[in-house]
Amino acid sequence: EWKDDLKVFEELFRFYYPRLKKYATGFLGNQDEAEDLVQDVFFQLWKEKKVLNKDKNIPSFVFTIVRNRCVNLLKRKVVENKYLASQAAARTEELYHISFEKDEFVPVEELLHRELLKLIAEMPEKCGQVFQLKWIEGKKNREIAELMGISMSMVDKHLARGMGIAKEKLAPGMFLLFVFSKKI
Repeated sequence: EWKDDLKVFEELFRFYYPRLKKYATGFLGNQDEAEDLVQDVFFQLWKEKKVLNKDKNIPSFVFTIVRNRCVNLLKRKVVENKYLASQAAARTEELYHISFEKDEFVPVEELLHRELLKLIAEMPEKCGQVFQLKWIEGKKNREIAELMGISMSMVDKHLARGMGIAKEKLAPGMFLLFVFSKKI
């Protein structure tokens, strides 16, 4: 029986291996990865021979396994690439955060705080006040409306205008840092 299994498996391998490799290469765009993946599938099938019974549509079954493995591999690559990109971004950000002024280290958050204060001074008066209360003092929009005696919609308008000014006048890296920081 073992020799019969081996013979059937060899025929299956010889017939489907080239087709499955081409199929996987179409998914992955890399012949070496496709070859490894298809070999792994056949190895798994050999280990679990009992899943290959005569009642199954074997070609459909094997192509489905290869397709699913390709999709899983592509998903894993996406996750790995996102991770690598986030690591690179974190390292770049660390380097970006190191800034020197007059031979003295100044944290980038401090530089951003100074830039925002300059920016607020250039804004129209009410817009600057709302912007400062929100982004420097960390007040909620409702608190700002009550403190200044204006409506919530006016607070939103001043914040939107202030954000437009910040986007226009801050360096792109500083603006991104500002956007992604909670309170300066």
